[in-house]
Amino acid sequence: MNPNHAPVSAAGSLLPLIPDVSGEESPPKPVPVDPGTPCRCCGTRAQRLWQGPDAHPLCTLCWLTFNLDSPTAAHGHLAWLPDAQPADLLNLQRRVLIGLHSEIKAVRKESRRVWNWLARHAREVEGEWGTSRAPEFATAFSRLPPLKRKRLQQRLEGCVLILPADVFSDLTLLLPMGRTAESAVHTPAWTTYTRSDLYAQPPHPLD
Repeated sequence: MNPNHAPVSAAGSLLPLIPDVSGEESPPKPVPVDPGTPCRCCGTRAQRLWQGPDAHPLCTLCWLTFNLDSPTAAHGHLAWLPDAQPADLLNLQRRVLIGLHSEIKAVRKESRRVWNWLARHAREVEGEWGTSRAPEFATAFSRLPPLKRKRLQQRLEGCVLILPADVFSDLTLLLPMGRTAESAVHTPAWTTYTRSDLYAQPPHPLD
C-alpha cells in the first residue's frame, strides 16, 4: 500500500472529481488549509492542501480541476480517459509531473513517456469539442446557467485535466507528505500504475 494514499472508509468515500469553475468574477486564489488529512477527492496526503467546495481539503491537482478558471489551470488541457477513476489518473499524473523534475535522466525520460500518453488523449476532446484547452471550457462553464452547466459537466465525464510540468516551480505543490522528489516516483503505486492495463495498453503506440 502506498502510505501517502489514504484508505477511505465507506463513510468517508472520495468525492467525485468533475471539472468545474469557481464561479467567482475574478480568478480564484487557493486558500491553504493545514496538511495532515487526505485530499477528499484523490486520497493523497499532500504536503500542501487547499480549501475546496464545502471546505473540503484538496490537493493541488484536485483543486485545479474544480477551478479551471484559475491562472495555473489555464495552461492545461482536458484529456479523454474514461476507463480509469479520475483520482487514479491524477495520482499517476502527480508522479509523472514530479518525475519530470528529477535529476535522473532515466526518470525524466520515463516520466515524459507517460505524460505524452496522458496528454495524447486530448485529441479525443479536440475531435468532439473543437478544443481541449481548459480556459475555453472554463469560459463555457461561467456563461451557462446552472442546469446547462451541469449537462455540460455530464458530457465531460471521463475527462481529466492534464498540466505541463513547467507550471510547477515549487514541487511542494505536488509532493505527498514525507516524500522527496526522488522518492515520490519510486513507490509501489508507480509500479502498479505502469504495469497495469491502464498504462500498459494505450490505444496509440508510445513514441
